[in-house]
Amino acid sequence: MRITFVLPGFISVPMGGVKVVHEYANRLSEKGHVVSLVYPIHLQTNFRYLLKKILVNQYDRCTGNNRELYYTPNPKVSVLTVKKICDKYIPDADAVIAAGWQTAEPVSRLPDVCGKKFYLLQHFETYFRSKKQVLETFHLPMKKIAIAQWIINELKNIGQDAEGPIGNAIDHKEFYLEANIPERTTDVIAVYHYMNVKGPRDLITTLKNLKKRKNISATVVSARKPIHRFPVWVKIIIRPPIPELRKIYSSSKVFLHTSHSEGWGLPVLEAMACGCAVVATENRGVKEYLIPNQNAMMVPIGDTDALTTQVNYLLTDYHQRKLLVENGLKTVSQFSWKSSVLILENILLRNTE
Repeated sequence: MRITFVLPGFISVPMGGVKVVHEYANRLSEKGHVVSLVYPIHLQTNFRYLLKKILVNQYDRCTGNNRELYYTPNPKVSVLTVKKICDKYIPDADAVIAAGWQTAEPVSRLPDVCGKKFYLLQHFETYFRSKKQVLETFHLPMKKIAIAQWIINELKNIGQDAEGPIGNAIDHKEFYLEANIPERTTDVIAVYHYMNVKGPRDLITTLKNLKKRKNISATVVSARKPIHRFPVWVKIIIRPPIPELRKIYSSSKVFLHTSHSEGWGLPVLEAMACGCAVVATENRGVKEYLIPNQNAMMVPIGDTDALTTQVNYLLTDYHQRKLLVENGLKTVSQFSWKSSVLILENILLRNTE
């Protein structure tokens, strides 16, 4: 097949949803499909969203983030940076996939020669201020594909359906429990995102609360320089390469996840694969694969006291932490890109014949 993925803009920082699309693009091309990744410079969204993008771009320039594509696909995949999403710039294909609500409406208007139209849903993104516009995209005449069951359930609530769930995975050559396990010298590891829906303030509050109880160490990984102020004792690492990120996970005891909303929650799986015990809020994304008290400790969203208590408990109780790690490794082994790609491939084949 000729398959085109249309991404939500020019992506110059780590972004889970974009990483997932690149995994599909690389692996579909390795199976003999002709795959293109399209990065539009201008998105036909509302003014408020465009203003936000301008401010983020200015922030990146001020903080030294290079304006280059962050993810590099394998040589078999064509990469097209285009002015906007229209038939002039989108190649002819059998399937064209909108990878983000920002791309759905213009992809739906493409002519048939650009391919059968699909909408890859990696979240039910109504937390944006553009909620009305996001909801409208779910009613577009496109075949929806969802990564999680909770997203399919949300679509059913508004009278829509979707193929799936296909489930995300991790590359087990990138994230794994190393044979020579390093000493876990860092107590807490977390991933930061500036958006309120990711719980950045809850993260900072929890870290401060933990420090009051005992002299913990903490590392926070971020795609950009944080706009929130962390305590000086928290180590901030910006955009570490995969081998370094694996070492960060591997040297940490507890992965702290404070997000209020996730489509899936890829960093949680990454950390589990590297032997971290997980303390997470009960957002619907991670509930696709986390089971309370079995492979993670889970608390109500926004409950920083409970987050503090559970992290402190795991730092104190080695046996409970070891149990969560062992079960977490079993959980991670159930998710593979080979399986997910096969599901996506079959969906595309079935709907383009």
